[in-house]
Amino acid sequence: MPTDNGDPQNQQNFQVDLGGVVDLLSRHLYSGPRVYLRELLQNAVDAVAARRDIDPDDSADHSTADSATPVIRIRPLTEAHGTADARTTFTLTDPGIGLTADEARDLLTTVGRTSKRDEFGLQRECRLGQFGIGLLSCFMVADGITMVSRSALPGTRAVQWTGFADGTFELTELTAAQTDALPVGTTTRLTPRPDERMLLTEDAVVAVAGEYGRYLPVDIVVEGVRTTHLTRRPVFAAGVDKRTRLAAGRERLGRSPFDVIDLAGPEFPGLQGVAYVLPQPQAPHMTRNHSVYVNRMLVDHGPSPLLPSWAFFVECEINSTDLSPTASREALVEDAALLDVRDHIAGRIRAWLLELGRSNPQRLREFTAVHDLALRSLCVSDAELAATVLQFLTFETTQGRLPVTDIVDIVRDSGRPLQIARGLDDFRQIAALTPPAPGPETPLVINGGYVHDTELAWLLPRLYDDIRLTTADLRASLDLLAVPPLELAGRTTALETAVTGALSEMQVRGAVRVFEPADVPAVFVTDRAAGARRDRSDARDEATGRWADILATVDRSVTAQQPDDGAGPLAVLCLNWNAPLVRQLADAGDTTVVSRTVRLLYVQALLAGRRPLGEQERAMLTDSLSDLVALSLDFTA
Repeated sequence: MPTDNGDPQNQQNFQVDLGGVVDLLSRHLYSGPRVYLRELLQNAVDAVAARRDIDPDDSADHSTADSATPVIRIRPLTEAHGTADARTTFTLTDPGIGLTADEARDLLTTVGRTSKRDEFGLQRECRLGQFGIGLLSCFMVADGITMVSRSALPGTRAVQWTGFADGTFELTELTAAQTDALPVGTTTRLTPRPDERMLLTEDAVVAVAGEYGRYLPVDIVVEGVRTTHLTRRPVFAAGVDKRTRLAAGRERLGRSPFDVIDLAGPEFPGLQGVAYVLPQPQAPHMTRNHSVYVNRMLVDHGPSPLLPSWAFFVECEINSTDLSPTASREALVEDAALLDVRDHIAGRIRAWLLELGRSNPQRLREFTAVHDLALRSLCVSDAELAATVLQFLTFETTQGRLPVTDIVDIVRDSGRPLQIARGLDDFRQIAALTPPAPGPETPLVINGGYVHDTELAWLLPRLYDDIRLTTADLRASLDLLAVPPLELAGRTTALETAVTGALSEMQVRGAVRVFEPADVPAVFVTDRAAGARRDRSDARDEATGRWADILATVDRSVTAQQPDDGAGPLAVLCLNWNAPLVRQLADAGDTTVVSRTVRLLYVQALLAGRRPLGEQERAMLTDSLSDLVALSLDFTA
């Protein structure tokens, strides 16, 4: 039987600076020392696959007598440390192809060398990693590594290889009797470093091996205080029914998925996968923890380049036999194959959405209610998808939030124009001017101030041939308001003049119209040109000296470049003749009261329109209140 004591004459040095390699592995290549177990599992899986290639009917160790699945057995450190029952070393045994003495010397002492046994398959592209570098990664958690291996090649003897943290190793060829006593395969035993001992204990081994190897095509059994079978049937395997996949999604997400999408397709036979449609909304900047496997070994868990950026409403488990891992085996090489797979996955998700729209529109409406923003982003970039999904999205309009189908029906049935406001500020002003019972000439206006809504609204004429869309105009909306009766023209004209005079320093003119509701005495309407003019004026007033002169010159230049159409920037305080306060104001004979009231109405309209008050408006509010209080005191006296 093998022993731990090698012949000192067999002691040799690694053909590399072992300390430097371990430091490189732990600090720069791998994310942490826990990956030692993944590397051991990968070596074991490669060995089992190589043995199966040369002898498909091998009698490798199986979990049960009638099972065709080989078993990798792990015996972790026991928690009974320091007692007679304590297990002070970690072992992993696989029924793989094993190594000869020459192969052990070749693979385990020269970093970066691949196997020369092409006939055994260890050099094929479908095998992950390199045996030697994988075993050397164990020095991140161990002071010593002992490997006992019997090759499947007939007529060869088993070997015992022992590596030490000082950069030396011993290689011993066992006797024929010792070889006959061993099964074909490899057992690796680790003597833990004190500071990393916990990574070799039962709980840690079960967690790490279960994370990396749960879907491997071998049985993984952890034999500690309890016996734990870690391997399970992959959820992405062909033939797994939808109910089972939904249950797996519920276990993964903590909630039942909205749906599950099969990502496999005949054009990519080496790809399997499922996408769980998330049951709760996701912010666009949030990333999901996708699980990506290569040959059923976990390679990446987190944001993945395999998913298009718009697909943040799914979380995936994906396996491929064609994609290539990076040197650390913790990410994928972003090559042409990856780009092709990403396009395929994007196509599968789009196909699911299109099919849902065709077969179950109500279910799609439920989905759009959950993932509204994600779908808006998707429709902007995918015209085919927009043709099916856009009808289920909603827009904020001057008649409330409506689905696209209702917007189209309103425009078709009433003949009303369809317009889009260029921003949230314009929309709020137009909505304030829109009557509760609009006539056929009153436009139905879409709010274009939210993310993607402007781009999506302009898709409507492309999808519906009889629908026209134009940009909303604040002046036109103001012109649609009814004017007071002609016999009141003298009173209303005088009131408009009083408003313009009271707000002259704000460059705001007055207007009197009739609109609902009657409890809104005034609204302030301004376009972007007037807003920019106001900002320039504020900046000029706050500046001093040369800067004030420069800003004044800029203001004159901008004003001169504006079109001379007689309209000028739009800044109007529109008084509502339906409001009793406005009619009382028209009959007031005291110009001071009228002026102060107009200023208060102006500030009130700004606040109602959710506009910030500048320094001038705040001073105006304070002065008006002070004057009204003074007038009240004089009246009561």
